[in-house]
Amino acid sequence: MKKLILLFSLALLASCGNETKKEATSTSEEGHGHSHSQVTDEHGLAPHTENTIHQYAPTVALLNSIYEGNITPQQMVQQGNIGIGTVNHLAGELVAVDGVVYTIDAEGGIAEAPEDLESPNMTMINFQPKQTVTVENIESYEDLTRELQKYSTSKNSFYAYRIKGEFKHLKMASAHKVENEDVSLFEYLDTRVMYTRDNIKGTLVGLFTPDYLGNIVIPGMHFHFLSDDIKLGGHLEDIKFDKLSIEIQEVNQVNLQLPETEKFRNKDLKQGAAPKATAKQNGK
Repeated sequence: MKKLILLFSLALLASCGNETKKEATSTSEEGHGHSHSQVTDEHGLAPHTENTIHQYAPTVALLNSIYEGNITPQQMVQQGNIGIGTVNHLAGELVAVDGVVYTIDAEGGIAEAPEDLESPNMTMINFQPKQTVTVENIESYEDLTRELQKYSTSKNSFYAYRIKGEFKHLKMASAHKVENEDVSLFEYLDTRVMYTRDNIKGTLVGLFTPDYLGNIVIPGMHFHFLSDDIKLGGHLEDIKFDKLSIEIQEVNQVNLQLPETEKFRNKDLKQGAAPKATAKQNGK
């Protein structure tokens, strides 16, 4: 069994310890007469790393009604080629496919994310699948979950997925911007817009996170969809397909970047509700 390693990269602007470390590194490299490429860039973002989830803002921030962050699409794609997340103030969903980030509005409409867009929660991975399996006769979200679990060799690792092809039926969700920034995530989920499509071609990207990591990354199975014509997308609620190939990557590291917003830095975060939020998110 692979050893699960948690790599927490805490990008804090006012970290004197980091500055001291940088100075020491600089002095050391000058002595050897060459430059040293930094582990993170000026935004505190890690470069592409094989088998690493790059998580901007822990799930617990959303559960404490922190709906504003400062990561941009340009920074997101520095961390991976697929991803799932949401827009500031929960004004729709985000999906990254093939290194491009798209917004999903409340009706499922798609647009390439503008440069100045910011997100309060985003999960990215440099997807390099290690396994491809064929799955048949899926009639529900629960069917898909059960099938994917058959190919999970560890109960305590992350798994990233990509599913391309024609889907017999998809039920999806997105949402309008929250008007009250203090509304709980549970109340917000009740306001989401649901919509369905039949016989639609596209790509699902998603992630499985074990419950014990649920306050860092949204726990359970979590998928977002992008149609091939780049006109429709959404958070997956239900699914049917006859036969499709699914690409799978087991992931054994997570890199966490904390938001640099005033609300996140000063709010007393409460824990413990993440699994319930996911259960409600998937309509259970």
